[in-house]
Amino acid sequence: MYMNKFLIFMSVLLAGCGANHSFKANQAATSNPVDVQESYLYASSVYGADNSGPAANVAVLLPMSGESKTVGNDIKTSIETAFLRKPNQNIKVSFYDLSGEKAERNQIIKTTLNTNPDVVIGPVFSEDATMVRSYKQSKTPVISFTSDINALGNNVMTMNLLPSQTIETIIAQMMTDGAKNIIILAPNEKSGQLMTAVADKTASLYKLPVVGIFYYDSGNSDSIKEASIRASMYETRSAANTRAREVLSDIINKESLSAETRNNLRKQLEKLERKDTLGEIPYDAVLFLGNGEDAKTIASFLRYYGVGNRDVAFYGTTLWHGSDITSDFTLSGAKYATLPEISDNFKSLYNMVAGKDPDYLAAFGYDAANLALGIIYTQKSKDAYLFDPSGYIGTTGIFRIQPNGESERGLRVMELNGSGDVNTVKESPTNFITLLYNVDSTNLSPVPMRELQTRGINPGDYITIPENLRKKSAYKTKTIGANYRIDEDTTDTENNSAPIQVYESEETETISDPEYQPVKIESVSRKYIDSVEVEE
Repeated sequence: MYMNKFLIFMSVLLAGCGANHSFKANQAATSNPVDVQESYLYASSVYGADNSGPAANVAVLLPMSGESKTVGNDIKTSIETAFLRKPNQNIKVSFYDLSGEKAERNQIIKTTLNTNPDVVIGPVFSEDATMVRSYKQSKTPVISFTSDINALGNNVMTMNLLPSQTIETIIAQMMTDGAKNIIILAPNEKSGQLMTAVADKTASLYKLPVVGIFYYDSGNSDSIKEASIRASMYETRSAANTRAREVLSDIINKESLSAETRNNLRKQLEKLERKDTLGEIPYDAVLFLGNGEDAKTIASFLRYYGVGNRDVAFYGTTLWHGSDITSDFTLSGAKYATLPEISDNFKSLYNMVAGKDPDYLAAFGYDAANLALGIIYTQKSKDAYLFDPSGYIGTTGIFRIQPNGESERGLRVMELNGSGDVNTVKESPTNFITLLYNVDSTNLSPVPMRELQTRGINPGDYITIPENLRKKSAYKTKTIGANYRIDEDTTDTENNSAPIQVYESEETETISDPEYQPVKIESVSRKYIDSVEVEE
């Protein structure tokens, strides 16, 4: 199951160099989409198969053996089911096992194309789709399942969800929620870096500043811990807390004070001692581009280092769908973009045939088969049918194919509440009348790590000391950790700001997670943080 979810979203995504920072062109006129199963004229016989339609040859290229056989055979079941529901002896459907080494797959693709199919369904993987595109001589439509846009073109298209769409959907939600500055945490691999490139470009076009980008090794708790420390500004905020406590403690112990003043300073010191850190972080939202398990671990570390879901809003992608995160209290309130649920009708049909529920790739396979039937039976031209700007209603909501081969799908936004349930924040759209996606995600390069852009933290901004002591050099403080593009004055400051504010919930909150047993700040040990394990 993990492989299936991975394939939906994490195939090699984008490549190339340079950057095109433009929005997509306006779309053609659209109307409401129709069900892809009923989108073409078909004289069905109530007595069984109708053999009056045109003769056609459909070739299906899927990995039906080897390590990816589950993926291929699940899609095969969907395709067979679609054609059996509307049987016609004039339509020949041939399945080719696209497994083994590249040379073997290369030969199978050449042999398949030499049969001059009217429609090709598949392949699943980018490398295979690229080979099909390079060998294909005719305008034969190829309905693949790759999410690599570089494999598309020359009438090779995809049914798969493109990562840029889930990223743009969730960034649009962040804007709706009022986010001002964000950071991105992503797996340190090619796909993660390129997803970050999409997110960085999308955020820029939506005028949402990205003030930090951090990479980690997926599933590696040590790597995630280090990324979390940097993202939380823990070292800077811890040093600020220490300095603020030193100032207050020195004044209490060394200066002649009134009882009222001494009491006020002690209260401030006590509040600081309840926490390890001091100061604000320069962002209010975090975008996770990894899977749900990574997100759980990162959120846990961030909370431990002083940045919880009360401080910032958490957001994710469709990689969270199906993850074991719905009961995780550290992600309570987090939102993510994903496809609509697979239709109940198809679930029931697939379960009856396969004895299990379908995943998204199986659902895409069913829609691909119906789209192929439409190509065969439609009275429009193939291009007019395939690239209808109004799109179609499939097993997972609306979709349409663009002339460049990319698919567009309507997504919904979900919210975790920590109780095991998931709430729908925004329903998926029901048509393409309003343009869903604006960002052109081609021609992107991997984005390097970006340390936090921050004005730093001056401990003196968070404590109040007696006015007659503010000019004493011993009690002046300097800004710590400044790393900002705009040059600002970070010289010594007089400590004349308002006292530190501590939310009531910080003093009374009960944490039930076993990683967070309540202890006094003086006895906190960080040794257990090194033993956190992440299960895949």
